[in-house]
Amino acid sequence: MTPLHVVFFVISFHVQESPRPRLDCREWPECRQLALDAAARQDYETFHDLAWRAVQTGPRNDPALMYLLARAQSLSGRPADALVMLQRLARMGAPNDAAIHEEFRRVRALPAWSEFEVVLAPPADSGSGRALRAEPRVEAKAGPGVEAMRAESRAPAGPVPAESLRFTTTPFTPAGLAYDAVSRRFIVGDRRARKLSVVDEFSRHVANFASAQSTGFGEIAALEIDPRLGNLWVVSAGDPQTTLHKLQLVSGRALERYVPAARFGGARFADVATTPGSTVFVLDSAGHRLFRLRANTQELELAATLPDLHATSVAPAANAVAYVAHDRGILLVDLASRAATPLTSATGVELAGIARVRWHKGSLIAVQHTGVGTYRAIRVALDRTGRKATGLEVLDRELATTDPTAAAIAGGVLYYLASGDGSELIVRKVTLH
Repeated sequence: MTPLHVVFFVISFHVQESPRPRLDCREWPECRQLALDAAARQDYETFHDLAWRAVQTGPRNDPALMYLLARAQSLSGRPADALVMLQRLARMGAPNDAAIHEEFRRVRALPAWSEFEVVLAPPADSGSGRALRAEPRVEAKAGPGVEAMRAESRAPAGPVPAESLRFTTTPFTPAGLAYDAVSRRFIVGDRRARKLSVVDEFSRHVANFASAQSTGFGEIAALEIDPRLGNLWVVSAGDPQTTLHKLQLVSGRALERYVPAARFGGARFADVATTPGSTVFVLDSAGHRLFRLRANTQELELAATLPDLHATSVAPAANAVAYVAHDRGILLVDLASRAATPLTSATGVELAGIARVRWHKGSLIAVQHTGVGTYRAIRVALDRTGRKATGLEVLDRELATTDPTAAAIAGGVLYYLASGDGSELIVRKVTLH
């Protein structure tokens, strides 16, 4: 593809909204003031961006900054995000005037508002009119999930999900998500169109990255970045067999293709993950196997044979073990002995229904089906041996996602792809501690 073709292609996929100004503030007091200035002149998109920057750079879980962001989310046309932030504030016991203030009119129009309404005393005069005031009363009306909401409102505040970017593109079926911290770009797979698109974090430009014509993709199932070597790994199925693809991260150029040897029989790759040492693990959901591709080798080797379960995702970890999620729980795979045993769990730690799992600093970060048609993001705490799940923390209790595989961890942040309005898609994030 010539440079002229690239320029024309990028222009044709430009996001259907005006570019937002870059954020030039570094300290949170400055970001907060610039955000208030933008609100005063009714530049609500800039208000939102600067308020989010203030939350990023300011004290962790600061109620005043979180409330500022909720205001910006409501005024900039993101009422659902604003409601999530208000619920977080309510669980922290931080009062606000969202129940009566005009700025939250869009939020109060949401059907979910009636199930989680924050009722406050009339605001007292405070100069700015934005101070957090009387102790709130959190009331959930009768209906499904009320007790769970009440219990969650009493729980300590955890990480706050936030928006990273929005972009608009033609409709597609998401399959996999990766974030390149060097180029500040997201890579998104299109399962049925058999291609990858790249989205710039700042410009919101969407462009073609790699397609079946250039790489030989089948139906894309998952993708993962190896940041150490700068490779992008993609697994696909069909045409004519399941394949592990190695691409150059900077360009999308196809480098290598790997298929299981004929002696292994039929296979269908469902997930791919890498280790800090650049070993690649591939999950075969059809053959109930875990394959491994060591750095500087050219053949997939059998790492373990798994029980006859519906395996969904793999997370290689430290100490020569890997975790494999399936529809009923999680398997612990000892890579030295090739033994796969169920991960035990403490009472109340539910591990069924995990569709995506990754290892992060001694715990497992996962996307889990709730059993009522939705997904949630969770952190599974492990004991010192890594052989027992000792606790579960909900990072985001409801992911508005069409495909749970579109999630990734990069730089201590969980990113996932959520549905917006119409053809709009949102990359949301949770900063992990």
